[in-house]
Amino acid sequence: MTKSIARQPSYSKGKSRELTSELYLKSEQLLRFRIAFSLVSLCLCVGLYSFAGGEFDFYRATGIICGVSIYSFVGLAFVVKNLKAKSRKLHAFNAVLLFLDVLALTGLVHFTHGLESDLYVLYLLPIMLSSYTFGRLGIYLVSTLVTLSYIGLLMLESSPLLPYLFHNSALGNGLTSGDSGATSGLASAFALKLWRRIFARAFFFASVAFLWARFCDYLSRVSRRSNERLLEQLEANEKLVIESEERAKRERLINSINKGVRSTLELDSILEAAVEQLSQAVPAHLVAILCPPTLEVKDDDGGRRMKDPLYVQAAAPAADSAGVGAGKGIAPVLQNFFLRRRSSYVKDPETGAKVKTFIYQSPARDQFFADVQEELLETGYKTLVLQPMMYGEVSKGIVILADCRADRNFSESELVLTKVVAGQVAVAIEHANLVGELSFKNRDLVGKNLNLDAKNLELKTMQSQLIHHEKMASLGRLVAGIAHELNNPINFVHGNLPYLKQYVDELKRLVEAAGEIPEEHRKPLEELKRKLKYDFLVSDLDNIIADLNEGSERIRHIIRNLRSFSRLDEAELKEASIAEGIESTLKILSQYYGKDKIPVNFKEGFAELPQVLCYPGQLNQVWMNLLSNAAQAMQGVVGASLDIEARLEGESVLVQITDHGPGIKPEVQSKIFDPFFTTKPVGQGTGLGLSICHSIIERHGGQIWFTSEISKGTTFYVRVPLTARRQAGGDGYSAASVTADYLSDPD
Repeated sequence: MTKSIARQPSYSKGKSRELTSELYLKSEQLLRFRIAFSLVSLCLCVGLYSFAGGEFDFYRATGIICGVSIYSFVGLAFVVKNLKAKSRKLHAFNAVLLFLDVLALTGLVHFTHGLESDLYVLYLLPIMLSSYTFGRLGIYLVSTLVTLSYIGLLMLESSPLLPYLFHNSALGNGLTSGDSGATSGLASAFALKLWRRIFARAFFFASVAFLWARFCDYLSRVSRRSNERLLEQLEANEKLVIESEERAKRERLINSINKGVRSTLELDSILEAAVEQLSQAVPAHLVAILCPPTLEVKDDDGGRRMKDPLYVQAAAPAADSAGVGAGKGIAPVLQNFFLRRRSSYVKDPETGAKVKTFIYQSPARDQFFADVQEELLETGYKTLVLQPMMYGEVSKGIVILADCRADRNFSESELVLTKVVAGQVAVAIEHANLVGELSFKNRDLVGKNLNLDAKNLELKTMQSQLIHHEKMASLGRLVAGIAHELNNPINFVHGNLPYLKQYVDELKRLVEAAGEIPEEHRKPLEELKRKLKYDFLVSDLDNIIADLNEGSERIRHIIRNLRSFSRLDEAELKEASIAEGIESTLKILSQYYGKDKIPVNFKEGFAELPQVLCYPGQLNQVWMNLLSNAAQAMQGVVGASLDIEARLEGESVLVQITDHGPGIKPEVQSKIFDPFFTTKPVGQGTGLGLSICHSIIERHGGQIWFTSEISKGTTFYVRVPLTARRQAGGDGYSAASVTADYLSDPD
């Protein structure tokens, strides 16, 4: 019974940490704002005192301002840092600060003529500060606190006149008379007028406070929605980066495995290298490769025999955090069972496609393993993955992943990596089998006739070319896959950029619409825009969007050039332009040629060449090898340049590529087109580039030759007939190998 369990990642803890961190930063910014505001207010107090003199209670006002500075400094230096990871305590601390701010403002209004003080407008400041750290409920609670504080202050200051209100009522009823009554009546009338003014001021202030709270709440929600959109996009970008990093890591691992399995033809070494690399990438209690006894060898007495099945297992891991240790290895009975079933595969009931990766949860209970149920129970494995190593329709063995944990779910990337490794090992096994067959035949032929040494050398050359071509084809498919993977996300980014610009324009219109608010209520908004450098942010945001558009267009242009160069769908004879092929190749080699690099000079008539009936992908390989070799030859040469000339001569086109490099030494000029000859250091060149170019031009019915002078440069001549003869069967050169040959080791 196979099954798959989807795992849903949880982001609640990470989200909570982000909100707490944001609250901490806001709290710290508010404390800095209080400190700056206090210092500015202190300077204003000094200025007012110098003009007003005794009419201004300087000492008490400055004492209150200094008190605000002191508790702001203390909060910034000690309290906030200790509450950095505690969301509730940060909220409580901000509430205490707002309460202290309201008390300080109340004292400041009281000591600046109370009812006659114009500083009551500062009561709106705590409401605005509360919108920075609290939600709607907190804003309105602070508005209520501010309103009650101001009204309470007014009533407290006017409380001595309260008895005169009642005394005035008694006079109206005729209870008192005389001069004292007249005096009391005058005081009562003044008190009545004063209390009416107080009630009017209280009603006005309460209305303004709650309207201001409503406005701050609205701005806070707008800002919060904008932040949420930005955070969502940031999370999407981070997810894309993580996926790209995982993909790059997987590709690097695949390249490492390819290098390991291609570095030797010894099957044991190949399997050991593959198992070791796979076990590092896919953590499991068992990583093993099982191969059938297919290799034939020659005994010392001249006979043949079959090797035993090969079983290679990675080193067992230590016990994990849950205390689950590694299980046992695969017993011979299980090995034989897996080998008998290695070629079987199941069809997907939905798509009908063949499934070649088998995942079993609790394999000992699966009916498929009924014959070896006891052996599986002894191993202790509760999760099992079997990946046949298919070479065409033939299985070359099995990659086995097993884990003792029942909840171990191998991810999609791990399964894809296992499948890729299985394919590479299958190719390596096939190569090893071919090498074994060739070795046997060579020994047999040498024993029969010593005069066939030349034929033996030819077989070895064919073997090396087969390995090289297979490597080039694999790398070509890898590059094609990377180009395809890059094309999808860049199209997604490019398609969303117009919507991003539209949304930004709408947000700008929303902010501009706020300019219609009356001037007396627009000052805080203008102050906020000034502090945030709104004009700079808007202009810089437009520049960022323009840069994103330009970058996405450049990436799409590069992908189009790569596709145009590779011509994966042009394996047959067709008419193509030699000029376009050379120009496309130069674009691919932009790291060598272009502005501030090696200049390229085209002679007259280059763009007027007629189209040629040819194999475009193969000719592109010729231009790639010649142009890359020229660029490498001119590295470090002062004043280097490249001349390209092409002209029509009868029924063919002659192309001349001239570099102004150091030239080719006379002693090696006769070996330039020989297979496996290279002037590069060991490990940097295969020596097959120019040999393959020579073969391609000959198959087209053309010619290739060169002239070279020391310290002056080298000119390669390529003559291509206007109509190439059709090739019978494949020649082993694909467009994929063209691209891969450049990316790996151009000669």
